[in-house]
Amino acid sequence: MAANEHKNLKDINRHNPKGFESALNDTVLSKGEGSGADTTDGSIEWQSKSLLGTTNYKMQGYISSGNTNYTYGEDIEDNKSPFQWDINFGSTSATGATLTPKQLFRMGVSHVIPFASKVQRIRGWVTSDGGNVITIALCKVTPTAGSASAVTPVVVDEFTATGGSSDSKLVLINETAITASSLAAGDILFPMIKEASGGSEIFVNITIETVVY
Repeated sequence: MAANEHKNLKDINRHNPKGFESALNDTVLSKGEGSGADTTDGSIEWQSKSLLGTTNYKMQGYISSGNTNYTYGEDIEDNKSPFQWDINFGSTSATGATLTPKQLFRMGVSHVIPFASKVQRIRGWVTSDGGNVITIALCKVTPTAGSASAVTPVVVDEFTATGGSSDSKLVLINETAITASSLAAGDILFPMIKEASGGSEIFVNITIETVVY
């Protein structure tokens, strides 16, 4: 009987996985996300190889004097763009004000998402010549073609770091518990930054890792 165990069978006697015959060429077998709390209830899916993988988005910049309101990247027409993040959003909350399509589209440090994906990790470094708490909000907006209406950012994730009181002391950012990770094709992804008390010179260099299933 032991000779008939599946692990002892030769390739010629083994069956193909479920759905193999009807699956398209150049696809791979995976397990869907599911919805259960135990994260084991996903169903078997055949996915195109072109829809699997990771994409990284680099976001690097600075503000010469931190603000208690959120600030975002300069207009690309300005010679301080894309690295200076000093445009005042007008609110201490990342969802407390709006952006016009013009402001959003011309923001120097932003990325258009090419396909539906999820943010899996945010990793990088921050330096500050002050010792205040720094908050970075990674935000997204889903634009509407042909509309001139202002939009409210959606927070993908918001995280903090405490300045090291020196431009030479790097503070680690390593976020894996993402608040609202889903991104749609065409979403515009961008960062905003604020500082408790304000006034510090802050530099940021982070990478946003997204995955496609």
